[in-house]
Amino acid sequence: MPRARSDMRRIREVLRLRDEFGASQRQIADACRLPRSTVRDYLDRLRASGLRYADVLGWTDVELEERLFPPPVTSARPVPDWRHISRELSRRGVTLRLLWEEYLEVYPGGYRYTQFIQHFRAWQSAHAEPRLRREHRPGAAIEVDYAGMTLSVGLGAEARQAQVFVACLPYSGYVYAEATWTQQAEEWLASHVRLFEHLGGVPGKLVPDNLKVGVSHASFYDPAINPAYHDLARHYRTAVLPARVRRPRDKPSAENGVQQVERRVLAPLRDTPFATLDAANAALRDKLAALNAAPLSRRPQDTRAGLFATEEKPTLRPLPPERFVPGTWARHKVPPDYHLALDGGVYSVPHTLIGKTVDVHSTAGVISVFLRGKRMACHVRRQDGATVTLDAHRPANHRAVARFTPDAIQADLAAIGPAAALLFARILAGADHPEQAVRAGIGLIRLAATHGTDRLEQACQAALEANVGSYRYVQRWLAAPPATAADTAGAGEHANLRGPSYYH
Repeated sequence: MPRARSDMRRIREVLRLRDEFGASQRQIADACRLPRSTVRDYLDRLRASGLRYADVLGWTDVELEERLFPPPVTSARPVPDWRHISRELSRRGVTLRLLWEEYLEVYPGGYRYTQFIQHFRAWQSAHAEPRLRREHRPGAAIEVDYAGMTLSVGLGAEARQAQVFVACLPYSGYVYAEATWTQQAEEWLASHVRLFEHLGGVPGKLVPDNLKVGVSHASFYDPAINPAYHDLARHYRTAVLPARVRRPRDKPSAENGVQQVERRVLAPLRDTPFATLDAANAALRDKLAALNAAPLSRRPQDTRAGLFATEEKPTLRPLPPERFVPGTWARHKVPPDYHLALDGGVYSVPHTLIGKTVDVHSTAGVISVFLRGKRMACHVRRQDGATVTLDAHRPANHRAVARFTPDAIQADLAAIGPAAALLFARILAGADHPEQAVRAGIGLIRLAATHGTDRLEQACQAALEANVGSYRYVQRWLAAPPATAADTAGAGEHANLRGPSYYH
């Protein structure tokens, strides 16, 4: 192990006092403030090396140390591949003892466990990678993750393991945690909403791990953020910058926060029974309050809660006026009937989207349909299986068909005349099904377009006088040439005349 620079300065001073002043061992010890035994060891090494003070004036400390303290002769024991040991140690569940045992299986005469550990630690120190020192600014970021430990919630056979969401502000070290049943997308988003509301503001960026609920495709250069998570970030005017895969140093605050929560919050509660999730979260809040109020080891005069309240909270961005409502995204191809069946309801979209693939965003209250980022339809969510159709989504001919209801037809015929309205009412009353009457009513309206409203009104009046409730009678009456006075003169009463009752 290299000696301290102060040790080498003292050795040079011992050599100078000996050669230039002929000082005794006692005098050198007093002048250098060293034990006589140490001075004796230095002088013995100098005599054995034959060095004089003039010889070492231009030497570096490393050169002088190598001359006076040559490395000990080591045994011929096989040396492990420390780089391989380091890589294996990063794998889950692998320990140094396991690696040492595997090493002994190959080299039975190898290092004992203590020597194995010492040599590995020395190799680690010599090959340590430089670490970037991060300067955190108040309110600039918050790191989020889930704890590895879970919390048992429920009594007896109903007990379940709840997940623990953890967030940490790097500047103040302020820690937030809550228990949720799962790590699914809706709970992940809801935990963020409650986090921001607890903080009373929003940090500049979110630094999550690469959980699928947050990051669809992990990439340092161009990560694909889950659409719902991206919506949350846009709603709160923040950004998502996920850590690199298997790079815990990218979010050291979250790693430390998880460790603190596991050791000082979850471990003390490990045997505490919780009947409900609310009871578990109440206990978590009490423990977290104590954790955030504890003095910091690096700054005993400060606490996490104190730094957050005085220096960090004022820098957070304000919460938006409306709370974020978590939703889910899905892709659907629009069928020919231009309606999408979604979660208990059927919703229309513009008929021009038939055959196209659209993005559907569903929340607890609203269904929104997008095409290439543009909102094309929006409906209040239904859970009763009802079909919701907007008239604007229909093509023109479908709109025309859709507007032909008994009430609408009755109103149209009433505008033509009272006879037309009364005739349709009779047709509707005698129909076996309303659609039969609707078809007859549509026919009457089209006859008005062909022959004029006055002629239709006359025909309907004739049908009423003949006590006939039939579209066909009106059609034939209008198709027949208008009767003249000569045609009807002298008809009178006759036994072969059928009379009005025949057509009833």
